[in-house]
Amino acid sequence: MMFTTACKKEAIDIAKLTFNKPLDTDLNGYASRVENQNGHIEVSDGGFKTVDNGEKIVKYSFDEKESANLKFDGAAINPSFGAVITTYNNLLSFATFTVNTEQTVSSVQYLKKKFGKPDSASVNNIMAETLSAKTKAMLKESFPEYYKEYKNDFNSMVVDYPQVTTWVKNDVLYRLTLDPVNNSLNFKLDIITKKAFEDAVIMGYHKNTDNPFK
Repeated sequence: MMFTTACKKEAIDIAKLTFNKPLDTDLNGYASRVENQNGHIEVSDGGFKTVDNGEKIVKYSFDEKESANLKFDGAAINPSFGAVITTYNNLLSFATFTVNTEQTVSSVQYLKKKFGKPDSASVNNIMAETLSAKTKAMLKESFPEYYKEYKNDFNSMVVDYPQVTTWVKNDVLYRLTLDPVNNSLNFKLDIITKKAFEDAVIMGYHKNTDNPFK
């Protein structure tokens, strides 16, 4: 009797990938779909268009099932949001993903340990009563330097937290967005290279007026 077993793919850890370098793993066998884009993005008549000046972009999307093939410093990718990894002229240039909320704090601590003090932080506030004690504790543990709970001018308790935090290292922008919702603290990280940002090849980063690399 013969037995056959399927080989399980080894998960790709985004934290271990090197941006501005060619991918050392073929993502075609991992991604849900692969899309090619020729050209950069320009705003046109209230929308946008792609203008081909020779730019070659390949977008690898990871949906609910395929997101299990990815990790971030060992943290699982939230399958509800999936992930995208993009190359620009054959170099790893962009990634966006959300980790499972249970691993938000450890993922934040990884970024702080690796990159140090953020280059910028946009502090927002939210009504304290909308957050569970667990979520407030996660916010405080993630960024005690920005966390603050106090009464506002309307005598309501609010919580300050860094909604968007950024680091710029070696011509790569790491943009962390935290979204506290009741009993969860969502962690979304965008990673984009200086060239991909300035050449406007990534949707969502194609019409920025503030350049974090300057």
